[in-house]
Amino acid sequence: MNTDTSLESLLNDFLHITRSLEERVVDENSEPEEWIELLDKRQEHIDALTILLSQGIAFTDSQKKSCLQPAYEIDLRIFPIMDQKKKKLESEIINLKKSKAANQQYGDYGNSYSPYGAFFDTKK
Repeated sequence: MNTDTSLESLLNDFLHITRSLEERVVDENSEPEEWIELLDKRQEHIDALTILLSQGIAFTDSQKKSCLQPAYEIDLRIFPIMDQKKKKLESEIINLKKSKAANQQYGDYGNSYSPYGAFFDTKK
């Protein structure tokens, strides 16, 4: 396989995956778990490009403008959104841990159902 064709194909796939990732990240209803597959594919392409670069292959100006620059601009747009959603998830996890600790400390008093509509004190 010609390395120029291989490099061009990798760059085009990389840009396509990056655009797909942007669509998912920008979608308000998407969950970060949905991004993992695209991030993994994207990383595989980055690794393959790194190998080609280590073999002495260089990007042309055309490749930089048509593939790398748009991907970089997308990265600048989506990284803050991804970071914001990450922080939101971290705070939700902290709140869940606090709730779990409170439930363990106080038992199920708040979650118990009394058919009589009252709490019966069993202490004497």
